[in-house]
Amino acid sequence: MKKALVLPMLVFLLAAAVNPASAGITFGFKGGLNNSKIVFSPAIDLPGQKYLQGYSFGAFLSLNFGPIGFQPEVLYSRRGLEAQAFMDPGNPGSLAQVRIMLDYIEIPLLVRLNVIPAGPIKLYIFGGPSYNYLQKAKVKITFMGQSDEEDIKEDFRSSCLAAVGGVGLDVKIPLLFKITADARYHYGLGNILSENSDIPGDKARNTGFSILLGIGF
Repeated sequence: MKKALVLPMLVFLLAAAVNPASAGITFGFKGGLNNSKIVFSPAIDLPGQKYLQGYSFGAFLSLNFGPIGFQPEVLYSRRGLEAQAFMDPGNPGSLAQVRIMLDYIEIPLLVRLNVIPAGPIKLYIFGGPSYNYLQKAKVKITFMGQSDEEDIKEDFRSSCLAAVGGVGLDVKIPLLFKITADARYHYGLGNILSENSDIPGDKARNTGFSILLGIGF
């Protein structure tokens, strides 16, 4: 895992060293909501499956060269799924609520296309890879008002790769700071299940969308 972190962190540090005179540089913090699912292959019938509502927060660095920009980020994000499962397959009254919660450190390396490159308001679209490193993995089962949590980190790979894309808006407040907002989609590119996973299905990947709000300086 430490070796896998070297490339994205080097890119982040090199970006920070760019001469401010040659680029519009903004450093800031952002946070917001994740709505995520785990998609299994082959498909698994999960009654009542819906998006797990989680969170995402962290720091970003934005470098803009006119219409083109580069934006590395470091985010802490919760992903997973929410569904229902029968504790006793032969008993219709044994339906329990199941939440799988996966906490990642995510490092998106995003390229920006500034649709409106000048002025106090900048509209942009963005996309790029995201390197994701698993920190915690738990399953929470709620049945008849009682909840139980279990650590399932061994069922998942320690890292995975995803593609991120979306649309954003920067609004500059003169002499103070910049407000930034974006809506993005996260699409997992690899299997997140470990080789010895007890979770049904041969492969699984994270998907979902997020809405983030931030402040830059």
